[in-house]
Amino acid sequence: MGGLRSHHRPGPQSEFIQSWSRSLNASQLPARTLRFRSFCTSICGLFPSFAKDLIPPVIAAVAGGLFASLFTWKPITDGTALTAFEIFAHNFFLALVALLLTHYGARIIVLANGFYLGMGWVGSVASAGLGQTLALTLVHVPLEILAWVTTIQGARIFWPVIITVFRKEQTRRKFLPELLSTIAVSTVFYVLAALSEWAEYALLKR
Repeated sequence: MGGLRSHHRPGPQSEFIQSWSRSLNASQLPARTLRFRSFCTSICGLFPSFAKDLIPPVIAAVAGGLFASLFTWKPITDGTALTAFEIFAHNFFLALVALLLTHYGARIIVLANGFYLGMGWVGSVASAGLGQTLALTLVHVPLEILAWVTTIQGARIFWPVIITVFRKEQTRRKFLPELLSTIAVSTVFYVLAALSEWAEYALLKR
């Protein structure tokens, strides 16, 4: 049997399949993996402190919820619905203030927002029910939290970018592009959060 195995050679079709399989494993799959790693590396490069910035507002929201649970909440009546633009304008104004206050001030604003969010969520569950609360928060709240976190990173690089631009004469014309680049990601999240918050309320009232 050993002699028979030693003289056996795979046919042309078998060699082709093996070659194709090796090329698939050696090129296509690693390429996909590398692209995914490259994407993750890019995100980590843009937001190197993402986890560190995310944890405090989440803890603040939990604290706000625990604090709100100490009170008795009465049933709420329907309030006036805000438009998507009004929601965005309010949140974006706070984001601009946070940018001006550096990431230290931004952290304080985000912590306050997180605490208020936790209070509001528990109060809404107590007065309007879990189902309605989820319907009004399930989409826009995660987007808004992401907007807060990216705002902190924007505030972290805002003033260094501004100072660098104005120290170099040749880069002053790049002031607006540099400014926009520091708030672009958070702006996208604020827009999505505003649209989804408006849509959640509109769909619930249909």
